Amino acid sequence: MTTRVNKAEELKKAKDGFDVLKDLLAYSEKGDYSAIPKEDASQRFKWYGVYTQKPNTGHFMIRIRIPGGQLTPAQLKAISELTDQYARGFGDITTRQTIQLHWLTTKDLKPIFQKLWDIGMSSQFACGDVPRNIIGCPLAGVLEDEIIDSSKHARDIDHHFIDAGKEFSNLPRKFKTAIGGCKSHCHQPQINDVGLYGTQSASGEVGYGLLVGGGLSSTPHYAQPLRVFVKPEQVVDVCHAIAAVFRDHGYREKRTRARLKFLVADKGWQWMRDQIEEALGYQLEHDDNLLHPPAVHSDHLGIGKQKDGNYYVGVPIGRGRWTARNMADLADLAEKYATGDKRIRTTGKQNVILLDIPQANVASLEKDLTDRGLPPVAHSLRTSLISCTGSEFCNLAVVETKARAGRVLNWLEQNVDVDFPLFISFTGCPNACAQFQIADIGLTGIPVVLKDKKDADGKPIKVDGYKVLLGAGLGTDPKFNELIAKKVQGDLIHLSIKSLIEAFQAERIDEDETFQSWTTRSEPEYLQKLIVEPTEAQDAVMLPA
Repeated sequence: MTTRVNKAEELKKAKDGFDVLKDLLAYSEKGDYSAIPKEDASQRFKWYGVYTQKPNTGHFMIRIRIPGGQLTPAQLKAISELTDQYARGFGDITTRQTIQLHWLTTKDLKPIFQKLWDIGMSSQFACGDVPRNIIGCPLAGVLEDEIIDSSKHARDIDHHFIDAGKEFSNLPRKFKTAIGGCKSHCHQPQINDVGLYGTQSASGEVGYGLLVGGGLSSTPHYAQPLRVFVKPEQVVDVCHAIAAVFRDHGYREKRTRARLKFLVADKGWQWMRDQIEEALGYQLEHDDNLLHPPAVHSDHLGIGKQKDGNYYVGVPIGRGRWTARNMADLADLAEKYATGDKRIRTTGKQNVILLDIPQANVASLEKDLTDRGLPPVAHSLRTSLISCTGSEFCNLAVVETKARAGRVLNWLEQNVDVDFPLFISFTGCPNACAQFQIADIGLTGIPVVLKDKKDADGKPIKVDGYKVLLGAGLGTDPKFNELIAKKVQGDLIHLSIKSLIEAFQAERIDEDETFQSWTTRSEPEYLQKLIVEPTEAQDAVMLPA
């Protein structure tokens, strides 16, 4: 009996995405977008990090793979040059610590690839049905109180999957891995296909706990604990085994159920553990106490001391969009003020951290950053309000996000005092690239019809809007947020956010109560009123474009 597969599987069967590189470079040499077969441009190019972008007039986006967010000044300087030369002077940091560049033409792709290769970087497997960029704690290796240094392990996993080539170039769907060793578990292992988090074994050995089968999109799942202790030397083999189980047992009939999370949900964590151990050829150390780790939303911004005595300096990048000049400035300042390896890290909240700063240089660096429009000390929301690409470029998004998120952020900074950590997500569609289901305030795009306003043909005007979701939490008792308000006009959403912030600050039990705790104990009807009422007031002022 032949198993039916979806159209994407037929496409991969006809030509593996791994094999498209030669053709991609040839198309780039010719520079003729119209000569590229649709299935290559819109699908197979993804295997090398290249997406078609709106307005679909011959331009691409490229996603640069950055395992663990680990960069050198020379690499960031080179990306700045690519951004300036090919991407109209700006780029975006993603929630997986990669960098995306837009407005690329067909002829641009080959020279961009070559420059990335020259600096030891790549966009291979940044998209497609493959192991995606490995994410990790941005302060791996430097935090004074980290459980384990995961920086090398993130690179090792990344190199292993890249070197494996065709062994994992045709998975049922994307495959996301997170590894980190800080006590905050900031790398969000619970929402990844593979989540490795720092812990200790029963005997006191330092290593990792393991979660498998997490993911967001339109059907979110938290990863399930496999109740095993993974030794550092086992990390790569375990990741290889999980990918192999997914490749061999994952669903390929319906694209909407092809993620690993569905396989694990159906088969159970114990089945998954058995399959992994069979693939490994040995049994891992079982420990029923290794369940969900405690976690907070953090990417460690601020100024802090490293374990080696030097300092790190976090740089907020508002909603992840920065210019070629910003990139070059940060690379130059790392070279000027840092010592040793002069390391730079991108973060999961779309920010940047400069490492290895001697204490004597911190004040000068802070002033220099501020003078260049990149102050390390800023309004707290500048560190934690994030946005996906949105309808400006993404073919899946139904509303614009980047520009609006920027305007909302600027308005909130001027009009609202925030004395607590708050994660706000602007997401353009249910695919959840900006993780709206786990945000304190999750906003996901939806068109809103203004029945009282008509266009030239007398039809109601349709504008961008958002659903508002609240109540999410990571950690030992993870919870996705819940829909509170179905439709809020995008140009008024800043009023809803202000209302929620001020109500929480007025009503919290004490300074230790979290926003999640407050939303959980509040009645949904009350929260809905807080969201909607300010937008319906007579004095409600739209945020101008």
